[in-house]
Amino acid sequence: MRIQSRHPGPDPRMEPRDLERSDCVIEVLAPGDWTDARVEAWLDWMDGPLELDQPLGGGPARYADRLTQVGLDEGLFGDAADAQAFREALLATILTGVATPAGDRVASQHVADISEIEFKRFAEGHLAKVRSTKLAARAAARLDAALTQVGDAVARCHGDAKACGDPLKNTALGRAARRARELGADDRMILDAIALAGASSTALIDPETPPPAPLVASASRQAVAAVDEAASFAAQVGWETSALVLAMSPEDAESLARGAALRAAIDVTAFQHDGAFDFEGFNQVVGLWATALELERGEGPAELGLAGVGDWLLAQGLSVATDTGRDAASALWALAVGAALSASAEAAALLGVDPIFAQERQTLLRSLAERRVRAAALRSPLAAEAAAALAVAHGLARKHGLRSARLISAFSDPEAALRLGGKPLGHAAAAASIATAQTDDGFQIPTFSAAAHACLTGAGADFDAARRHAMGHGTLTEAPAIDHMTLQARGFTAHEIELAEDALRHADGLRAAFAPAVIGAGFLGDVLGAPASALADPNFDTLAFAGFSPVEIDAAERHALGARRLADCEGLDRDIRALFAAIETPVLADRLAMIAAVETFTCLAAPAPLDLPFDARPADAARLQAAAARAGVRALRLNRLAPPIGFALALPEAEVEAAKPTRPLETAPESKPVVKERIVERVVERIVQRGGPARRKLPDRRKGYIQKAAVGGHKVYLHTGEYEDGEVGEIFIDMHKEGAAFRSLMNNFAIAISIGLQYGVPLDEYVEAYVFTKFEPAGPVTGNDSIRSATSILDYIFRELGVSYLNRDDLANADPGEFNADGLGRGEGVAESEAEPLPASKFISKGFSRGAAPDNLVFLPFGGRRTDEAPASGASGEVCPACGDLALSRKGGLVVCDSCGTQANGRSGSDGIIN
Repeated sequence: MRIQSRHPGPDPRMEPRDLERSDCVIEVLAPGDWTDARVEAWLDWMDGPLELDQPLGGGPARYADRLTQVGLDEGLFGDAADAQAFREALLATILTGVATPAGDRVASQHVADISEIEFKRFAEGHLAKVRSTKLAARAAARLDAALTQVGDAVARCHGDAKACGDPLKNTALGRAARRARELGADDRMILDAIALAGASSTALIDPETPPPAPLVASASRQAVAAVDEAASFAAQVGWETSALVLAMSPEDAESLARGAALRAAIDVTAFQHDGAFDFEGFNQVVGLWATALELERGEGPAELGLAGVGDWLLAQGLSVATDTGRDAASALWALAVGAALSASAEAAALLGVDPIFAQERQTLLRSLAERRVRAAALRSPLAAEAAAALAVAHGLARKHGLRSARLISAFSDPEAALRLGGKPLGHAAAAASIATAQTDDGFQIPTFSAAAHACLTGAGADFDAARRHAMGHGTLTEAPAIDHMTLQARGFTAHEIELAEDALRHADGLRAAFAPAVIGAGFLGDVLGAPASALADPNFDTLAFAGFSPVEIDAAERHALGARRLADCEGLDRDIRALFAAIETPVLADRLAMIAAVETFTCLAAPAPLDLPFDARPADAARLQAAAARAGVRALRLNRLAPPIGFALALPEAEVEAAKPTRPLETAPESKPVVKERIVERVVERIVQRGGPARRKLPDRRKGYIQKAAVGGHKVYLHTGEYEDGEVGEIFIDMHKEGAAFRSLMNNFAIAISIGLQYGVPLDEYVEAYVFTKFEPAGPVTGNDSIRSATSILDYIFRELGVSYLNRDDLANADPGEFNADGLGRGEGVAESEAEPLPASKFISKGFSRGAAPDNLVFLPFGGRRTDEAPASGASGEVCPACGDLALSRKGGLVVCDSCGTQANGRSGSDGIIN
């Protein structure tokens, strides 16, 4: 095989570069226009000793030497001159930044099709392992922190060592030990933590969570698009683990599961010169690296990808969101397939044919022929060249076979992208419009990316307007809301303002330029009065502390540092803004259409990552998965994003139960209405046992009452059972002459309410939940002296319970003439009769008290309501000896009891009793 040494661009000029490593500072030879991060990425990639006299530490030279020797040993090169030409060409593409080796793709576990029962069984087991691992890691982390606190409590103790290690004598240790025991630590673990106190590390548990193992499953495109049951379950698995790849064909599933030990990537932007694409140089470099992979892979699979396709489109003014842009990207990938498979066919003539090609020869040859026809139909200047390259590959494959049946893949690799100067890999990936450049003194400054610069130049755009919008003015002078004068008025001196201005050159934001580490903690504490505890917070916001609002900070930051994007720059034409919008804020449908167009020509499927918000639901995942399947992607992977730092759910405050109010002895006069206080916070005390809250049993002999009433003509019997303190603990509901189903439903409803009350559910929660519920039977209420109408049976029951046990008088005294939605009417009072004494038998069950309440015991109306009426004429206000009521009145010469009619003669005695 003859190798041409042609490569794009001149040889780079190597310059010495000082790099600060983790343990030392070294000097290496590297291209002068490369950033330190790019050079360090190459140093991290290489293996073997660092050779400071060789470019990039000698790693690329050793890589080229090793592959050249393999080619000589395998007989791939005709002579030493061909081998040397191969080495020089391969090394030149690395040192010029055109190509790079990439990381391997780890093999995944291939499971059955998602429609098969084996997949669901395996996926359920996989989910169980993932969940248990996460829970175990979280519990281990909390337990580890608790045991560390045990050791800290001993280490911080000053005094007798034996006393410091005794939980009974060291109060802090006792609290920490109890906390650790509550979190699941046994006493042996606590004892070990005490013994290890003061050691270099008291961590007893490794809380590191291993990532879930990747899975690959095949699926029917129609089933995924229709979101059938199997697809919904697969979406749930992907939503929860972010580690399930769905391939729309069994062949792609098998290829993705095998992995790839070797991969490489080529930067396509290096071949665009003066508005023309160097397709000849591109074919040679693709063939060169395809040959390199064939030499290195042995019997394993290898993949070759492209980087910077989106940047290449942007530089030509082509949008990834249009058919023209998709056709151009497809033609470029088709050209890469033709060049790579031609090199693979030449290698097969010398090294042998891939077994997969031997098994699927006709299928693969037919696929090449079909791709050649589709490439010729593309609307792109590269279409004819791509069709010609595929035709050459088809002819060589028919003659020699293929060394690698599947070689071109649109994979992504962030580390390889960094070694290529930030050119991302993928179907049509593009770098950010605003990149960073490194100055000679090592500072990182914002600048337009090469593709954005070429796009703006080609469109004749206003560079100054674009620069001011994207990168700002670089200073706070004349900034809105926060300029130098405003800062001085808030207490900042010229010194602090100058420090912030200097920090703006390399700060990530305006808040970072005013951080305590920049401005000085002493100034913030002494002048602005910031407390030391606040300054210790790494997220301390100096500008907010100085009184600036978030809106003012954002406006000033945009003036000084720019928007860092061009899609909304008013100084650019609408078409140019649309180009940048497609890169900076891509639309999902456009991205999926691009992936489907490119994968029409690639040899291997690359799972399309579908990002989900962290708060998305499984149904959202299923819809996104279906959209990708309908768009025509060959494989997909759901990726649920992590929640933002500091995310916390907004939970209600703990409820506080106030003491139950007692009924007043006297009601307020009618002219002064009683203002009722609503309890908005309460503390509920519950006895909690292991396994959950304890059930509070009712006494075997319990008190309560029975209330008979009729709601809309339907009789209802409400029975209550009380604890010793008078709190209701159970209810029974009986209906008269109702159907068996309805009566059974009400009985079981009462059982459910009773169980809830006995497990600590407050009665007022049930009252708030069920009052004003509206269904039949409903209407006027008879037989209840407090409730006159109800909107349903449940409304009546819980009104009665609220009035009787919670003093909810606002639920009583409904107007029977007004049956509206709330059942309260207009609030007109009902005339009250004069208070009369009531016998004790009205309130106390003689059977419950076992005769302890005598029949002549009465309740005196001390708490009766005051009235404006004058007392009856002749009333003495003395107690009747017969009934005990204060109802004796003088009628002529007789004293008569108005309650029982007993007559008594004579004058009043000394004891106040009429004789």
